[in-house]
Amino acid sequence: MLASIQQRKSASTAKGNEAAVPKVPAALPDSPAGFWLDAHYDPVANLKAFSTCLHTCDLYGDGDWRLAVAGLEKKLKVWKGTQMASEHTLVDIPSAATSFYADVQTPRIPALAVSVGPNVFIYRNLRPYFKFTLPPETVSDVEKTVWQQLYAGSLSLAQARQTLHKLSTGSTPVTSCTTELQDLNEAGQEADLDMLSKQYKGEPPVQQTIITCMTTVKKAYDEDDAVSCLVLGTESGQVMVLSPTANMVTHHWQLRQHVPAFLCASGLLDVEHRVAIATRHGKVVLMKNGAVTSTIHLDALPLGIARSHKGFLVGCTNSTVQYFNLKGKRSFCVNLPSPILAMHGLETAQQKISKCLVVSLANGLFLVVGDPLHRARPPTPHPPRSLTTTPYTSPLPSRYVCESTFSAGDLRVYNEQHLVSVTKFESPVNAMTFGKFGREENTLVSITRTGGLDVKILPRTAKLDGGSSVTGPPPEQDIPLDIPKRTAVYIQQVTTSDTTSQCVSAEIEQVPVASQYIAHHTEQTEREKANAVDIHNTFQQELVQLRLATAKAYMKVMTDGQGATSTSTASSASLTLNATVSGLGPAFKLTLELCNNGSQPILGAALVLLYNKQMYSAQHDQRQLPVLLPALQYHFDIRIHCLDPEAGVDVVKILMHSSKSAVPLLSALVKMPLSEFEEE
Repeated sequence: MLASIQQRKSASTAKGNEAAVPKVPAALPDSPAGFWLDAHYDPVANLKAFSTCLHTCDLYGDGDWRLAVAGLEKKLKVWKGTQMASEHTLVDIPSAATSFYADVQTPRIPALAVSVGPNVFIYRNLRPYFKFTLPPETVSDVEKTVWQQLYAGSLSLAQARQTLHKLSTGSTPVTSCTTELQDLNEAGQEADLDMLSKQYKGEPPVQQTIITCMTTVKKAYDEDDAVSCLVLGTESGQVMVLSPTANMVTHHWQLRQHVPAFLCASGLLDVEHRVAIATRHGKVVLMKNGAVTSTIHLDALPLGIARSHKGFLVGCTNSTVQYFNLKGKRSFCVNLPSPILAMHGLETAQQKISKCLVVSLANGLFLVVGDPLHRARPPTPHPPRSLTTTPYTSPLPSRYVCESTFSAGDLRVYNEQHLVSVTKFESPVNAMTFGKFGREENTLVSITRTGGLDVKILPRTAKLDGGSSVTGPPPEQDIPLDIPKRTAVYIQQVTTSDTTSQCVSAEIEQVPVASQYIAHHTEQTEREKANAVDIHNTFQQELVQLRLATAKAYMKVMTDGQGATSTSTASSASLTLNATVSGLGPAFKLTLELCNNGSQPILGAALVLLYNKQMYSAQHDQRQLPVLLPALQYHFDIRIHCLDPEAGVDVVKILMHSSKSAVPLLSALVKMPLSEFEEE
């Protein structure tokens, strides 16, 4: 189907075929021509899904690959070519969708797996085939005993709540029924307890977890239609590998205090396999054959993970893509101009080595929801995803539905750290997948922010190596330099032999001023040749001492709070504060970027500004801070007005303190710029 559309589009120069070409989103003038071929665009497809719920597979084994979209509207939609073939209802909002081969029977027909809550629904020939439910979690014996005594009447409600409260405040996880019991109101507890007892029917408490992410891993052979196994990540920090028939758990790994958000598996399950797990707390856990090899602490929360030929790539909320090798060492980091919306690995059918990455960015202007004038505001280096966010009640509590709208988006292709192409979209791309679709081998299927479905084809002649990926010396080194006449005479004096000394002397006589200069540098050259090792060692020692002195001075400025950047590494907290001043005056804006680098949240913190009251006035001298969660960056803006521009400049000291200690957590010193005079 896509091949026929491709042929019709190539013949669209004729007037008779112009009406048959599907409408595609208009590309901006700086879009590279010829990298992606526009195959299909449906602006009214009304699709809402994440990249993990977008998948293409050969559902019927006929070689015609179809698109399966598990959307937020609790619908499983299947597209064949440019038309929607079928639609199926789901019981809840899905978290992931993928396909796998469960057996070796012919014809080779894969099974479609959709994870919803604690269940994995498996379809064969687009018909419900099997449902796998996660096993319940282990409940402590103390909690079971308390509930049994409460149902039997031997334990009062107050005593049960007190015992369960002590149990929940410790390190032992509790079930949802225990949490509901603690939330009961003081009034009407007996009625609520009866309702709770009828709900659970007097049975012992059972805790059921949910699936947050899902992927597949090959079992014994590295082939396209080889038998695969499902890999699941749960809300309770577990990673499970199911059997090929998806009816039992064959491998089970528990991650301590880590909730998997994205999974990336490679290798063979029966030989050697690796699993990269991007967690919700800003860490990446690497596992090899079931054992944790390393844990990576990211600078920001992850937004996606993709496999590469010698490692994996992680997209973060700070608009960066970081590349890590299999041992967990970061090789490079790509800074992007806009926030990341979606990312996917690009693995062509000709070579089964994934070297490239497709990244969707959100840029342009955004409209503030609720603004009566709908004023368009320029983008910031880190524009907010939403000014009024609505919690998204789904198995993934870390995701939100954004109400702000970006006017345009970029689709970039990277080969490692080299940019290959940039494609402009009128609407940002929220979800994407790359692979086979229809009869085409290399197809990019994407869903835009407005719900449109866009299909692009990668030409077989596309160059994915990148223009800047050529290694070796630059071509500028072959261009000769313009050497001064005195330097040329000096080089000739040093390099020529005794037989040409007379010619050199004749040239020196033409430049009598350079004779002493040449003699001095000749002696210096001979001295450097004789003492080359000692000179090099002395230079290295002085260089190391200079670096050490610079590092000590920088650390002293950061720890003492005498600069715009301050760091606190106390035992109670680990914080980083960066302050910048913008404006010409007399009105300034002080922007504070605060980050909690520790592992525990910080409660009850506040910011205090100390400055000269006769020169400046601040909008808020004190500011109570919200709960500072780990690995999140907080931005605060404070308006400062210069009262007397003629008085010069002064400093503003920023203190962050907590109610638990009289010693400030950190401090920073900001030097205010010279203010302009206010126009009358």
